[in-house]
Amino acid sequence: MMQRGVRSRRTLLERESELATVDEALGELTGLRPDGAEPHGRPRGALLAVAGRPGIGKTTLLAEVRRRAAARGCTVLAARGGDQEQRVAFHVARQLLQPQFAG
Repeated sequence: MMQRGVRSRRTLLERESELATVDEALGELTGLRPDGAEPHGRPRGALLAVAGRPGIGKTTLLAEVRRRAAARGCTVLAARGGDQEQRVAFHVARQLLQPQFAG
């Protein structure tokens, strides 16, 4: 039985290529190897784009990206956008930044 407020971690199937790309991008961002032990080089920025049709596991993949980034010491911010938010200027940016400045 699952406790209220506790989410189970979904298993990613056949996502080795995507996760390797994630680890590479996080290495570029942090300057660390996936194990976090050895320097990988000078930290640089990176961008990942996740796109696809509904139901293929984008949300689960992004949850794993957030988990891996947090494990490497990255500050992880998350927001959701939809049709309604497209009409409000910078709505998603505000979702991300307001809590950071409010505290």
